[in-house]
Amino acid sequence: MNKFLPVITAICIPLALMAQDSTDSTQTDATQTARDRSVIVGFLEDNLSGAGRDIRIEGFKGLLSSNATLDELTIADDTGVWFTLRDVELDWSRAALFSGRVEINRITAGEILFDRLPVAEATTTAPSPEAKPFSLPDLPVSIDIGAIEAKRVHLGAPVLKLGKAVDLSLAGSANLADGSGAATLDIQRLDAADGAFTVDVSFDGPTEVLDLDLALTEGAGGLIATLANLPGAPELSLTAKGAGPLDDFTADIALATQGKDRLTGTVALKANPDPNAPDAPAPRAFTADLSGDLTPLFSAEYARFFGPSSTLQARGLSYPEGGFDLEQFNLSTQAVSMVGAAKIGADGLPQSFALSGSLKSPDGRPTLLPFGSARSMVDKALIIANYDAATDDGWTALIDVDGYTQDGLRLGKAAINADGTIARLTDDSGLTSLGAVSAKIEAAVTGLVSDDPAVQDAIGANPSLLTQLTWQEGQDIVFKTVELKTDATTVTVQGRLAGLDAGLEFTGDMRLDSPRLARFARISGLDLAGAVQATGSGSYAPLSGMFDLTAEAKGSNLRFGIAQVDALTNGSSTVSLSAKRDETGLTLRAADMTTGAVTASAKGTLSSEAGALTLSARLDDVARLGVGLSGPLTLAADVSRSSATAPWQTEANMTGPGGSTARVTGTLAQDASQANLALTGTAPLGLSNRFTTAALTQGNAGFDLSLNGPLALSSLSGQIQVTPGARVVVSNAGLALTVERGTVTLSGERAQIDVVTNADSGGGISASGQLGLSGTVPADLTMAFNGLTLVDPTLYSTSLNGSLAITGPLAGGAAIAGDLTLGRTDITVSASGLGGSGDIPEITHTGQTSAVLTTRKRAGLVVTDRNGGPGASYGLNVTIAAPNQIFIRGRGLDAELGGKLRLRGTTQDVIPVGQFSLIRGRLSLLGKRIVMKEGTLTLQGELDPVVRLVAETQTPDLNVQLVTEGPLSALALTLSSSPTLPQEEILSQLLFGRGLSQISALQAAQMASAVATLTGGGGGLVGSIRNSFGLDDLDLQTSEEGGSSLKLGKYISDKIYTDVTIDSDGKSVINLNLDATDKVTVKGSVSSTGDTGVGVYFEKDY
Repeated sequence: MNKFLPVITAICIPLALMAQDSTDSTQTDATQTARDRSVIVGFLEDNLSGAGRDIRIEGFKGLLSSNATLDELTIADDTGVWFTLRDVELDWSRAALFSGRVEINRITAGEILFDRLPVAEATTTAPSPEAKPFSLPDLPVSIDIGAIEAKRVHLGAPVLKLGKAVDLSLAGSANLADGSGAATLDIQRLDAADGAFTVDVSFDGPTEVLDLDLALTEGAGGLIATLANLPGAPELSLTAKGAGPLDDFTADIALATQGKDRLTGTVALKANPDPNAPDAPAPRAFTADLSGDLTPLFSAEYARFFGPSSTLQARGLSYPEGGFDLEQFNLSTQAVSMVGAAKIGADGLPQSFALSGSLKSPDGRPTLLPFGSARSMVDKALIIANYDAATDDGWTALIDVDGYTQDGLRLGKAAINADGTIARLTDDSGLTSLGAVSAKIEAAVTGLVSDDPAVQDAIGANPSLLTQLTWQEGQDIVFKTVELKTDATTVTVQGRLAGLDAGLEFTGDMRLDSPRLARFARISGLDLAGAVQATGSGSYAPLSGMFDLTAEAKGSNLRFGIAQVDALTNGSSTVSLSAKRDETGLTLRAADMTTGAVTASAKGTLSSEAGALTLSARLDDVARLGVGLSGPLTLAADVSRSSATAPWQTEANMTGPGGSTARVTGTLAQDASQANLALTGTAPLGLSNRFTTAALTQGNAGFDLSLNGPLALSSLSGQIQVTPGARVVVSNAGLALTVERGTVTLSGERAQIDVVTNADSGGGISASGQLGLSGTVPADLTMAFNGLTLVDPTLYSTSLNGSLAITGPLAGGAAIAGDLTLGRTDITVSASGLGGSGDIPEITHTGQTSAVLTTRKRAGLVVTDRNGGPGASYGLNVTIAAPNQIFIRGRGLDAELGGKLRLRGTTQDVIPVGQFSLIRGRLSLLGKRIVMKEGTLTLQGELDPVVRLVAETQTPDLNVQLVTEGPLSALALTLSSSPTLPQEEILSQLLFGRGLSQISALQAAQMASAVATLTGGGGGLVGSIRNSFGLDDLDLQTSEEGGSSLKLGKYISDKIYTDVTIDSDGKSVINLNLDATDKVTVKGSVSSTGDTGVGVYFEKDY
């Protein structure tokens, strides 16, 4: 409504210039048009338009005269024009407004185009802090519209939702003054369909003559029949016609479809004078008698409700001094029967009433109800009400409904029982004119079942409502109690409801008890639990928006299914509020919250002219939020403004763990569209550890920023400085970095980065350049590696020099290019025992805490299904050079490689080009030195180095080739010969110059040691040797001191097992195991040093 106030202003201003009409009329049309366009039209367009509503006016003339014209007015939203008004003319009297009259000689429009409904716009404007006192509107004394006409009214298909557009013409007139009035309206269809609606009604106050003539006709498929959903949209006719004085008036009413009457009847008024007082004002008898077959007007499924005949009959008397007698009331259909009578006194209070009705299908099946927006059915229903002041003051009423269903909701039984009193009281003057009413209303539902489990949980099966109230004429309605009960909640209300002149203000108390919040979990979508008790008191006037309220809510062990929130609400929680809204604005006297973890309070005032708010809060330990830090967090803030146009003056201070602080000062626009804020403080870098484990940080960063302009990154400027000594640990790369210098300078959605770090392992990394902070995050960064030492104690050590340039969007599509040089690189091929321990089987962790789960995730022991697809892909053009000094050692290998390779493709599909090739190398095996002939090191898609080393030699009978190849983490040895022999035979020939069957036990131990050296525990060759000697066990073991020993084992019989262990020092031990029974074993041992031992072991599975 506020948007249209400028129109009233624009009209009222020229009223003060009426005396100048004759002078203004001498102006030329061109001058007048230009003046109206520049001043009035601009004013109206600017003030009537708003978000999602653009109003444009063309050809506006003559506002300063009594004849105004308008060529075109359009209203558009974000999707285009939806309303157009063309060729408008208004001939009216402005002077009549001073006497409260609206006099329009003529208002016409050539076209009114209503193409569609406007798109609803989200409300973004905050309500006014001040409440507006309620008052009834002032209406004009009289209205006189000589003629209103629209030659074409176009209603687009989306407006009426008919699937097609409708074109109409409209003409009419209206006047109302001094108790008399008349109106005419003529609407005609202009398109192909037949249709007309005419109304001609008049009433003369002095003579009380009423003349009514209403007619609606339309062909099949007409507008009204379609909108009313009449089956088949039949040909339709509706008439209501009558004329005469109210003392003898009869109107005939008829509704027909397809040429057949469906509802006919009369409504009549007739004077009923008292023969003994013929000159006294006479009461009027009224009658209404309507009947017909309504089933053709509804779909066939409603036939059980209406049946072949429906009747409405009413008869009674109305009295000139007020009041009336309804002597007979009868409503009947096939399923409904309702009869009643009532007497209403001149004071408006009933003297008696009686009503009895039922609803039940003749065949006993559920009846579909023809009213309401939802599909509703009922088995049967009963209503009874009685009152007779001549007997006593008591009244009763009963409504019983059995078997009600509606859209997945079923009620077994619903009942409303009511009783009370209606009395007339004597006022101070002795007149019996004051009424008093009391009522007790009990409503109960049993057997409520909902198809929606969320509704069922929240309401339960047996909700109930109890209301007790009293009212006395001239006083408020007093609610002694209103109590609503469900299985999960009880709500009680007590108070007083004032009348319309007081804006329907309610004053009272409220209490809510909800001991099982879990019942609302499904309907809220939250994992709710706990209990809540709430109380409130005060007043609220819905018509004016005024209130004065105090409320308190107490919670116990509240849970919302949000880990960070649940950590704050466990235990006891209390929230209290005291606030008021009146003509002066909004006052927040106090708002407080206390839980086991948080305390917070706020207070303030707000009006259209000024405002102030103070807020304070404290969290006992931020570790509750799972941010990886611990310690208290405090916040104190003040905002205020001194005038209607002034921005909010803002000051806020925060302290947190590890000495972190933040301070915000400055101004904020009232609509939060602009700000001029200074932000300073320090923050712990560990806050980032909650969001990523790729790099864990420790230390602090200071910031000195300003936000000047819209609330966007483009308005942010200043610096963020990392305190020297801060730590960054990249666990996957085995890197621990110490920050020497770290500065980020922000300006206009760009960040200038300058970071220098030193690695604990040696060398360091630095980064510099620019980074965009919006859209695709464009980058222009350079990373420099300054002798950075990379170490994996079990696999490699190297140093890295060079630089990489990262350019382009980090959101995807950036390019990584540069040259890197490897320093001395030592690659260790690890050794392991011949037996090998194998992989640890999958372990199911029972009852693990969140901390344990987090640790396992950070260690890479928990695989999660992210379903997020691959990450951003960056192009690669990186050269890695190492002219020499790439050493591969271990398992008898000693090789040096060098060369250059280039990484192309993308980070999602790496394409290596080039390799590191053998410079020199040898393979040492039991004192034999075999020269390498070939060697390469390349990279594959996962950047796992792949090695191939080939050593060749000759024996008197063989040419032998030893090939070590595979991923660096899982190298495998293959022996081949010419002529071809098994691998164990090749090894025996190579080491001892004889076949496997011809070597001694000691030589076999030496050969096993050689195999372990070459394979690091490869079981293939060992198994072949074990089988060749007919042993049950052959194992080469290595001690922590580097010594080795050979163990040979054999079953002598099913129950006797012996093994011999010979170490590298020549010492031996013989063990003998005898399984006496399945639970008792006897063990004995003797060594070459003279040590002996015997033992008995008892074992039992459980």
